[in-house]
Amino acid sequence: MVESSVADSEADEQDNQKEKMKLRRQDFARLKSVGFQHGAIVVAIMALWASANAWAQQTGMILAEGVSIAGGFFAGVALAFLFHEWGHFSGARLSGSISPVLGQRKSFFMFNFDLEKNSRGQFLAMSLGGPLANWGLVAMVLVTLPVINLATIMLLAATIGVAINVCIFELPVIQRVFHGAAPGQALPQRVAEQGRSGWLSKSAGLLVGAGVFLGLGVL
Repeated sequence: MVESSVADSEADEQDNQKEKMKLRRQDFARLKSVGFQHGAIVVAIMALWASANAWAQQTGMILAEGVSIAGGFFAGVALAFLFHEWGHFSGARLSGSISPVLGQRKSFFMFNFDLEKNSRGQFLAMSLGGPLANWGLVAMVLVTLPVINLATIMLLAATIGVAINVCIFELPVIQRVFHGAAPGQALPQRVAEQGRSGWLSKSAGLLVGAGVFLGLGVL
């Protein structure tokens, strides 16, 4: 009887290990898929923006200039959201949290963070990764691109504007969780607060981005 129980226990353990390995392989396959997709999006965004920028510089046409500025805005916003999501994901994985890549994804959202099973420290690591990635993108734009024309200035302004909005929303959540609040309560509470907030709070990033664009490109 004892030998049978031990054998059953070993069999269950082997089944559990096989299931874990299967989930790891599935997660890695999904991660490769989303990495390829997002990488292709980044290349396409930058290629289109660079083409519009080159068109504007070579022709000097008003239409070309307008398209390149608009391209800088949309490119900056899209890149900011991509970097933000990968920042959250990196923070989650570096902290060892349960954060499987989604099989079916909507927009840029790519993984699920288990608020019940993960610790407060893991939530903080995941949360901090997003804003840090946004400001890392701002630094990357400043370092790698010459901010000398309106298209590039708009790209920089858009990334700064998104980074500001991210901090306005997420830093209060991070602060509350750091001081002991439950992540499952702090997050919906902040969502409700944001819904009740005034136009200035909701438009802060847009206003700062517009100020950057006007200050560097127009004035």
